[in-house]
Amino acid sequence: MIFLLFAYAFIITVNVPGLIKRKEWRELTVFSILCIIAFVLGLMYVLDIPVPSPMRGLQHLIVDILGIKYPEN
Repeated sequence: MIFLLFAYAFIITVNVPGLIKRKEWRELTVFSILCIIAFVLGLMYVLDIPVPSPMRGLQHLIVDILGIKYPEN
């Protein structure tokens, strides 16, 4: 778990100051959101919490929300 914290601290200290210096606020927002998602998933993995499958979310999006059905053979 310590390695995970150090890895993300290093990634943030390398990337964030340049984004702030160049005033790239949208890129900083997207970077922060993706970094938080990746950190939470990594933390769940390290703590042996079951990580949800992304396929279930995609299946919900495709079948339930978009209404696209898979062809049955």
